[in-house]
Amino acid sequence: MTRLTPFAILVCALTVAGATAVGQAQAPVASVAIEHTTVIDVIDGTDRPDMTVLVAGDRITAIGRDLAVPAGATRVNGRGRYLIPGLWDMHSHNQSTGEASLPLYLANGVVGTRDMGGDADVILPLRDRINRGARPGPEIIAAGPILDDAPADWPLRRRVKTADDARQAVRDLKTAGVDLIKVHNYTPRDAFFAIIDEATRAGLPVAGHIPLRVTPLEGVTSGMVSIEHFSESRLFWECPGSRGSYDPERCAPIFDAMAARPLPQTVTGAFNEALPDVLSGQPMPHQAYASPGVIELNRLNIAVARPDARILDILRRQNVARKRATADLVARGIPVLAGCDGWVPGFCLHDELQWLTSAGLSALQALQTATINVARFLGREASQGTVAVGQRADLVLLEADPRTDIANTRRITDVVVRGRLVNAAARQRMLDGVRAR
Repeated sequence: MTRLTPFAILVCALTVAGATAVGQAQAPVASVAIEHTTVIDVIDGTDRPDMTVLVAGDRITAIGRDLAVPAGATRVNGRGRYLIPGLWDMHSHNQSTGEASLPLYLANGVVGTRDMGGDADVILPLRDRINRGARPGPEIIAAGPILDDAPADWPLRRRVKTADDARQAVRDLKTAGVDLIKVHNYTPRDAFFAIIDEATRAGLPVAGHIPLRVTPLEGVTSGMVSIEHFSESRLFWECPGSRGSYDPERCAPIFDAMAARPLPQTVTGAFNEALPDVLSGQPMPHQAYASPGVIELNRLNIAVARPDARILDILRRQNVARKRATADLVARGIPVLAGCDGWVPGFCLHDELQWLTSAGLSALQALQTATINVARFLGREASQGTVAVGQRADLVLLEADPRTDIANTRRITDVVVRGRLVNAAARQRMLDGVRAR
């Protein structure tokens, strides 16, 4: 087996210290009215033109034509614009990208993140400050530290060597208040199955990578709730007898087992697409908005990895195969979740949506990976994932129709985050503030 694992997780495995917050969302108002907009239904792709959407507190209270706008409401001109639900990044590393980068999520319409590895004493207090409104930022669903037995200098981890270690770690993280458990490549086999068992007893989902000592088929039938990055490409690159390429026929048993559940996949295709170029010394996407710590992190990654031409060629061939495999997942009805894997927040989510369309998804299907697919995965369809009365007021107003071109999700005018309006001027202040740092 060609061991590409260290290169594929370099960026998400190291820590960049958080920094002081910049850019504040606007304070809550009595109500918000987005007038005369076209509301997009992300489930079936239909639209409702000339709608007024009323928000009070953190909820959508009414949608219709000719609605009376409450006195004192903040009015937003939606004429000629398109309204979609707020977006989610389902594979983030907020400790690595830094607290100072949180405004980039909001400015890019990302209202929630699933943090897939961070020290509990860093990520859980940050999650809680955002939840109680003390810190503007996206909602964070946090795994806490990754449970594995990686090399000693790999941070964001709690090391487990035995099944007993693993069970105690799950119990401790349950007490600490994590939302899920993250496993990785170097989680020992016995510890992995103990984690699944103990987490199930504790009511905690388990997600992440299939450990290297666990077969892909064992991993997809283990009880994990999602798999990240095709488990470092193993799910399509190491199918029995495939010999280091993607063979749909040989991979069918694995994909069919995923479809039977179904088991969601967070592809992180844009990250992997850019990785060979970044490892070759090119700037990361949107580097102007990257924190100094992330830039230094990439410099160190390149120095440590020293990938030769053979490794870069394998990574690029895997990226071609990843698109074919992603299309095959979707054809089987396997849900895809949009995620970035810890590069420049917010911007990278839009890169991922565009990458998904390059893999064969329609613009609507790509949009679903960051909206309704997330709500279904989290069991929140009744309160999130669509623009409907009673839903949490997480909204993104766009200048152009995302159904005709997914790149239009970048053309944001206003964002509403749990009822808080972030208008165009506030968005620009956020972006300028982060870039200036």
